[in-house]
Amino acid sequence: MPDVLLYAPALVADNAAIGREVALTEHARAAAEAAYGPLLSIAPDPRVVVSRLGDAARDLPKDTRYVVTVLRPSRDLALDRAELARLLESLAGSPLALPEADYAAFAGVTGRPPQVAVQSTRPFRQRLRIAETAVDIRMESWLTSDTIRRMGFGHVVAARQHTLIVERGVSFVAFDASGRPLRSAYASNIFAPQPRYLVRLAE
Repeated sequence: MPDVLLYAPALVADNAAIGREVALTEHARAAAEAAYGPLLSIAPDPRVVVSRLGDAARDLPKDTRYVVTVLRPSRDLALDRAELARLLESLAGSPLALPEADYAAFAGVTGRPPQVAVQSTRPFRQRLRIAETAVDIRMESWLTSDTIRRMGFGHVVAARQHTLIVERGVSFVAFDASGRPLRSAYASNIFAPQPRYLVRLAE
């Protein structure tokens, strides 16, 4: 968007003239609306459905193994604490206190209080057994200096299988006894699903 913002209306009009749609991300939508206001008509693309973090654990069977990690997001992203609270309550069966430190992890089985609910101001490693499955939660970065990491900011290894890449923001995985991911979700990071918007010239 920064590269085309000065002539965005012309770009939208030219594409419409040849039957092409122009789509925007959330950040691009905000920039376009701030620059052109009512000149552009911007609406959510109904073909793209973005699941909410709080729904990630919906319909998981009781006693399903899981890990949730929470790392302070980068400056351009905000942590949705209400959605995180919904996810944790859905997993544990009751409300949990949200972490305040830069690093946190919750792990256990669904329908029960977490076996581990830990937070720290510095990277840590947590080993435990969840329903007889060996789990290793590794925070492997310093958030004050590591702005991006090709293979994530940490990892979850279950039953000696790589089960989850831990990113900044929220990372969630539910997995089976062999460490195979059954469901995963991300929020407030580069893996988080984003809504898409369609833009056209206002009539």
